[in-house]
Amino acid sequence: MEYTTIKLSRNGRTGIITLNVPPRNSFSKKMLVEVYEAFKEFEADDDIRTVLMNSTGKNFSAGADADDIRNAFAGGDDTIAESFSVLGGRLVELIDNYPKGTIVAARGLCIGGSTAVFNAFDIRVVSDTFSIHDGDIYYGTVGSWGMSSLRLPIWIGRNKIMDYMFLNEDFTAQQAYELGLVSKVIPDDKLDEESMKIATKMSTAAPLAVKYFKECVRKSVYVQLEEARKFELEAAEIVNSTEDSKNGLLAVIEGKQAEFTGK
Repeated sequence: MEYTTIKLSRNGRTGIITLNVPPRNSFSKKMLVEVYEAFKEFEADDDIRTVLMNSTGKNFSAGADADDIRNAFAGGDDTIAESFSVLGGRLVELIDNYPKGTIVAARGLCIGGSTAVFNAFDIRVVSDTFSIHDGDIYYGTVGSWGMSSLRLPIWIGRNKIMDYMFLNEDFTAQQAYELGLVSKVIPDDKLDEESMKIATKMSTAAPLAVKYFKECVRKSVYVQLEEARKFELEAAEIVNSTEDSKNGLLAVIEGKQAEFTGK
């Protein structure tokens, strides 16, 4: 596959996916497809033991691509038929169930849909410039990518996910660490070097042991995931079809505050 929004490279047994549409590195539908295919490409390569995601420029990602959102609301032509909901949910599912070790190295902004991708990785290292903000309910939406309303409550607990969503703040790297969203905070000028060291160490683990260890962990924490995922999609379909949702998302990409009516 020809990649236009990301770059692929490798360092030893580590496959590297670099988001490459700076300065925002927004997740367009095209990027979601390309990242998915890149993960599948590295999955099929037996020489690759660990996958590292990073980004070009000062920001990890400023969330969903505004042009794609406007186009969806306008009913314009779209070469990728699947919705953001389908594409994002598929990518999060792939990363969470990936048979190899995964690590993400992020600096700068991590907003909206990109937070779901970021949180899906096994190890999440960030620089001291990092901030994360996921305010679905303030955008008039319910997450449909299987993360903030599904996996995070299991991973970090009820109270912390309520803080994360309702406080609606730009959580700093240290605050994200305290919430349980971040594995390690590293000085910005050391992020690339240190994240590669961790990825290299992860790639020395036994491949089958990694695969089955991750499957054991999933089975231990996901007791009713399938049922919860079904309800999340139903809830998202109801909420995301409202005028509040449309107005909220348009307000976000225009830098305004939406007024919600409950309809």
